[in-house]
Amino acid sequence: MNDYNRADLEHLKSQVDLAELMRSSGLELKAVGKNLLACCPWHDDKEASLVVNPAKQLYNCFGCEAKGDVLSFLQAQEKLTFPEAVQRLKDLSGETSSTAAEKPARGDPDRFRGGLTRDQLLEKVSKHYQEAFERSSEAKDYLKSRKLWDLDLYEGFRVGYCDGSLLKTLPPKGGPIREALTEIGILNAKGREHFLGCLVAPLSHPNQGMVGMYGRRLNPKAKVRHMFLPGPKRGIFGVQNLEGAEHLYLAEGVLDAMSLWLAGLRPVSCVHGTSGVTPDLEQFLRKSSVRELRVCFDSDRAGTDGVERLCEQLGDRFKISKVLLPAGDPNDILTREGPEVLRSFAKCLQPVTEEPGGPDEELPITETTDRGFSLAFPDVRYEVTPRPPYTGRLKIVIRGERDGPTQPSERAQPKPKFLDRCDLVSSRSRSETLRGMSQQLSLERERTEHHLREILDTTEEWVAAIGGATGPKDAEPPELTDADKAEALEFLTAPDLVSRLQADMEALGYIGEERGKLLLYMVGLSRKLENPLSAIVRSQSGAGKSGMAHLIASMTPPEDVVHYSRLSPQALVYAKKDAYKRKLLTMEERVGSESSDYYIRIMQSAHVLRQAVPVQDPVTGRMETQEFEVEGPIAYIETTTESYINQENANRCFEIYLDESQDQTQRIQERQRVSREAIRLEKVSSQAIRTRHHNAQRMLELVHIVIPYVRLLTFPTKWLRTRRDNERFLCLIEASALLHQHQRVEKTVNGPQGEVIRYIEANLDDYRLAYELAKDVLRDTLHELSVSARDLLEVAKTFDCGAFTRRQLRNKTRWPQRRLLSTLNELVEMEYLGAVGQQGATYQYTVVLENSEQPSPVRDLVHPDELAKKLADSG
Repeated sequence: MNDYNRADLEHLKSQVDLAELMRSSGLELKAVGKNLLACCPWHDDKEASLVVNPAKQLYNCFGCEAKGDVLSFLQAQEKLTFPEAVQRLKDLSGETSSTAAEKPARGDPDRFRGGLTRDQLLEKVSKHYQEAFERSSEAKDYLKSRKLWDLDLYEGFRVGYCDGSLLKTLPPKGGPIREALTEIGILNAKGREHFLGCLVAPLSHPNQGMVGMYGRRLNPKAKVRHMFLPGPKRGIFGVQNLEGAEHLYLAEGVLDAMSLWLAGLRPVSCVHGTSGVTPDLEQFLRKSSVRELRVCFDSDRAGTDGVERLCEQLGDRFKISKVLLPAGDPNDILTREGPEVLRSFAKCLQPVTEEPGGPDEELPITETTDRGFSLAFPDVRYEVTPRPPYTGRLKIVIRGERDGPTQPSERAQPKPKFLDRCDLVSSRSRSETLRGMSQQLSLERERTEHHLREILDTTEEWVAAIGGATGPKDAEPPELTDADKAEALEFLTAPDLVSRLQADMEALGYIGEERGKLLLYMVGLSRKLENPLSAIVRSQSGAGKSGMAHLIASMTPPEDVVHYSRLSPQALVYAKKDAYKRKLLTMEERVGSESSDYYIRIMQSAHVLRQAVPVQDPVTGRMETQEFEVEGPIAYIETTTESYINQENANRCFEIYLDESQDQTQRIQERQRVSREAIRLEKVSSQAIRTRHHNAQRMLELVHIVIPYVRLLTFPTKWLRTRRDNERFLCLIEASALLHQHQRVEKTVNGPQGEVIRYIEANLDDYRLAYELAKDVLRDTLHELSVSARDLLEVAKTFDCGAFTRRQLRNKTRWPQRRLLSTLNELVEMEYLGAVGQQGATYQYTVVLENSEQPSPVRDLVHPDELAKKLADSG
């Protein structure tokens, strides 16, 4: 057909947006006033000479003088003749000519010969790109340079790399697969790979599978950095992680979205620019459970305009908030400042639109009494009774009743009711309660989660109001009877005090980990010292880290321990002045305290929090500065499954790695079986043990401790962090002396003002105990390899053939895939293992550096026998 009606052409061009077409071809457009600027793809342009007028749908390059509309752009960019460009425009607009109507429309999943649909082909291509990424050091180095180095990130978003090897897997010439890949756009008209030299991420549709791809060129000099498949942008980045979300972080591009994910700002997706959301993403969001969009666009003019377009598109359905970022995009901030700083900006939310339906939707009416409180939602009412004590666990009794029928057929049925007990600091207990509430009250999952969050927040407020959350001051210890004191002193003066302490821990049900749990006990006891200790218990999920932390908390007097499942910064800085003073603070999981990391570190180091905030005087209305102060010191324990811990946190704590061996598992299981034989007697015995330790610790007084042999001691100096580790080691000696206080002679000295200062001296036994507890911890902490990496290296050495595969390692270790990949990557990065190529599609590795032993930091410690000799020689 050579005759083209002008009116038909104008109509056709009006159906395809010029700016969107340019972006889909890889051009990066930036808003400047009413126009858009880009680097011209048709000449070596470093000045962004290409100007696009969105209103007139025209472009003009002031460098090479190229100009035209959407049709001429297709001709120039894709090197098409005029008839081919018209047909291409019809394909993009969804219109087809009589010739095109004779074959299936573009994008029809059944159009390809060979039986493969579009999404199946893209899945195969994506898998090939993922395998190529695993082989490519260039692609990995690029992401490392952008601080995007995380195995979970790559697996979750299926990151791949196009190295040109896809062509080697295809028939040499022609064939249905090559035709299909060319039709989709994976191969261009010349038979080359469209995404060559690009990091690639799949874009999927929740119902149609993989429908698109995004490519990011690694070459910084490339004229076109961002690549998509030809045609309209299809698919959603990270759609598999968005199911059931209540809020969503939105970035401009894929790398920014990955940066937010790595900083813990999840779930996350991106809009590929600032021109608003794509039709696929908009359709998905409108049908999803998402209520709030948290927009993380650049702080430039284009980003501001992008937020406005987003509000125009979705403001009728969602609450939209803007994350206030400094100059640069999220990946710039991640690269410069790290994930913690990027995560901190998530708190800086500026509401742009309110949530449709009003801000008070589903907010309960609260009534409080001296016994508890009630929460009344539109059709559900809860009666909640918190159960004391409030300083260890946070147990409640929940009574729920739903008004009216849940279904039309249930009009004659009684009102659904719910009754249960819940420990709000236990994730397992919360999950069971959540499931029971949802089933028995016939509530949707997201509503039930919202109700339980309100119950948790209100419980914490109620406990704080009666002094429970700040109970360490108000909750007075019980008055000890003469019998209590006698039993406690008998325990504290026993020559085998440490052995009895360990026996009590085992009697309370915690088997093995003798040094770890004793060290953790010393950490809890150190709250009575001038510089208390802190510890992080590290292991896989289910290894017993929470059990160890709960054990120590249960052996600590209730008035001296505060246990949280999550802790906000405000809970610390606005607490009563002495709320945490000389308390043991324990966290269920590290993730629950991440937002408070900075304040916890201050409490660990400076022993006091001071914050100045502006407040309005209620009488004069003037703004005045008010200071808040919270005193320490605190002993601190947290648990984590994370393989990486911020060094600012780690170097303030003992890092305790748990025994994850099969032998330890057998010991635990045997104990569990034995405990069923006399459960009632054991419960009585357990309570008696805890009470004895509570009273014994109450009998330990605050007293100064002197280490008379301190100048004879040495400590490792190779590592900078040992400046803090040395202080912790000395505090551990003091903690042992404190435990044995009633076995030491109390001495006095006159202070500078004439006051009498009481003190005791640490002896050789205190040093010996501290040495035995700290030596393994120091070795594990200061070694360049993690404990898991050292264990895996030992397994790798057992292969006689030299080379081995991941499957062979997995069969020997029985480790989960995620742990194996993470540890294997650490060994490869540290050059203990090397990849020796592939056998078919299977990776093989070999041991490069067999000796993982390093000069032990323990050798820089004075051995207790050597110290004894020095003391004897000094007289």
